[in-house]
Amino acid sequence: MTDVRVHAFARPWLLAPLLLGLLAQNVVFLLTPGGPGGVAVKTALSVFVTVVVTTFFAELWIGDGRSVDPWRLLKTALVFLIPYPLLLAFGLVTTPFVYWLLHADLPQQVSLGGLYLVIGLGKLAAFALGATSAIAAARRGESSGALGALRLGAGSVFSNLGFFFLLLGGFWLFQEATVFLARTLVPGPLAAFFTTAIPLLGCVAFPIEAWRSGRLNKA
Repeated sequence: MTDVRVHAFARPWLLAPLLLGLLAQNVVFLLTPGGPGGVAVKTALSVFVTVVVTTFFAELWIGDGRSVDPWRLLKTALVFLIPYPLLLAFGLVTTPFVYWLLHADLPQQVSLGGLYLVIGLGKLAAFALGATSAIAAARRGESSGALGALRLGAGSVFSNLGFFFLLLGGFWLFQEATVFLARTLVPGPLAAFFTTAIPLLGCVAFPIEAWRSGRLNKA
């Protein structure tokens, strides 16, 4: 926690990716056409925006914070982009279950509980993949390519499952509570800011600092 706080306050320009993400989300929302095709376009643009924002944040966090090497930036983008099909696969697998929950003759509380469970598992899966990619970015010098770096990142996560379960689960609950309070007390862009900022801290900053500090078991 101390390492992350010191690192963050020493680099106020880390706000740039956050503000870029907020702006891009609004642009995607305004420009996306309606209809089934619009959903696919919005999904693709959202993935692109997420990868860009996360890549820039990770690069500014890992590097000197004042400059970005284009070739290194591309490698980092790959380690964040490659795992995305796994999230799409999770969506395809859970879609029939969600459809059944919405159309089955079930008590409302059961349906809502099932939907919240699917959403929660999806969030945790996204957080876990983000942490894997973040550590892969931090360890890319140990591998000759993006896939090799991802294997190292996955190894670090699996070797420290208890740590990451508590870390990512805690950040997910913190995000839900913070966004709820922001929407309730201060309606506006503040909730969107927390929606973007908290995952970047929990899935990028904390895993990288945990790895660099030597607190994680070696894969």
